[in-house]
Amino acid sequence: MRIILALGALAIVGLSGCVEDPYGYGGYGPGPAYGGGTYGGGYGAPDPSARANYGEEYLSAGFDDDPRTISVTSGGEIDASSLGGECVGMISRAPDFQLTYDAGSLPLTFGVSSYQDATLVINAPDGSWYCDDDSGGGTDPEVSFYRPQSGVYDVWVGAFDGDGGDAELFITELQ
Repeated sequence: MRIILALGALAIVGLSGCVEDPYGYGGYGPGPAYGGGTYGGGYGAPDPSARANYGEEYLSAGFDDDPRTISVTSGGEIDASSLGGECVGMISRAPDFQLTYDAGSLPLTFGVSSYQDATLVINAPDGSWYCDDDSGGGTDPEVSFYRPQSGVYDVWVGAFDGDGGDAELFITELQ
């Protein structure tokens, strides 16, 4: 059984609760995801145009040193639920990391490993927002794009209960 939801982007949800992207842009793994429209920039809102807290990088499909890891501190002063959908946790105004990606045929996955309960918020190249809480196992988030777009991915690592801490953001094409 499939149900079509109108959340600013078309998504299909099967009985398993997994979200499928019929256009192949985002496949979100087994957790909740939100593909809304564009948002951000105002006071009290995440700002994709702000300089990333922990740097930026350009990667092409098939990149070496996979998975790529970035040390970050989770959390911030903005409630990600302001984005709507399944977005949760406290995030910073500026993205934690910015990836400019030249897509190929490989899937692209973002995930977080942390002792704290982390969340993940991603603003994709088309301006859609994707969020996850626990799809990476335990309390770790993960978002996969099975047919990723080329362009800029702004990434926030949130703190579910507001208690931020050390975290490792990883980016991989490996399955």
